[in-house]
Amino acid sequence: MLMTWQHYYTYISFFVLSLLWNILPIEGLPVQAQEVMPGRTLASRSMVTVSFTPPSTGEPLLPNNRQGGGTRDGGCPQDAKALDPRITPVMPTTRQGLTVAERPTFFVYVPKTTAKQALFVLKDENEDYYYETTLPMPKQAGILRLKLPDEASKLEVGKTYHWSFLMICGAQVTPDSPGVQGVIKRIKPNGTLNQLDGEPLLEQALQYGANGIWFDTLTTLAQLRQSNPQDSSFQVAWADLLKSVGLDAIATQPLVN
Repeated sequence: MLMTWQHYYTYISFFVLSLLWNILPIEGLPVQAQEVMPGRTLASRSMVTVSFTPPSTGEPLLPNNRQGGGTRDGGCPQDAKALDPRITPVMPTTRQGLTVAERPTFFVYVPKTTAKQALFVLKDENEDYYYETTLPMPKQAGILRLKLPDEASKLEVGKTYHWSFLMICGAQVTPDSPGVQGVIKRIKPNGTLNQLDGEPLLEQALQYGANGIWFDTLTTLAQLRQSNPQDSSFQVAWADLLKSVGLDAIATQPLVN
């Protein structure tokens, strides 16, 4: 009978130990495997860098008297105090950029303001209106995106366009309306860029940046940032990209649409 009880306690001991083995983590091993995005290692997740190499020509896209830049970059008269940062085009300091897209996306930092609407205008090289629309202003400060819709005419390859973004402070736009402007040119993609269809967005962003295509670099990185909100590496890559072209003041601002 004594042997029977000994065998019983031995059985119970092994049973309890087996439960503890399955429940308690073993030192040095993770409790749960960390998820890794397809095609990316854990190390690469914290090392995302998208660099922008300006176009090598160095020539202005428009004559000097028609360069992009600010109109009046303050705020509306109704705003309580000076806005800092002020309304800013998300572009290099030249306010010029290239695209290979038929209907690119434009980015503007807008401060918190009393303006309810904004006017976006796109003109061709002859200063003829190419596209125009009004859009609601966000309720918070941040970076606003505006993609040319399907009903807008495609940008023509080799053509340069001038765009403006104006805050509507009252009933309509006035000569004093605060806003910004810039220049965009659509170019024909080279051999490398022609092969990007179907490639991961990160690879596309890297190639656009390396080839000096500002608008497409920014658009692709914004898509990555939005589709991976929990991945801080894309937020850091976005901020580093903006800082590399002198946009430190708005580098960490949120995307508001």
